Amino acid sequence: MICQKVTVEKVEEKRQEMIKLAAIYGLTSLLTVQASQELDTLLNALTNKRDSEYFSL
Repeated sequence: MICQKVTVEKVEEKRQEMIKLAAIYGLTSLLTVQASQELDTLLNALTNKRDSEYFSL
């Protein structure tokens, strides 16, 4: 997942997916937790990307 270009749109898509899974299966469901971890990875990658762009100015 990190290999792909990380965008705000991808983060928002994953967030919506996680919310839907939580509504259907509950917050502690394996599917919800996996989506949450994937969202965390995307958010970290996006933050790192923004930080590296900021500090390279």
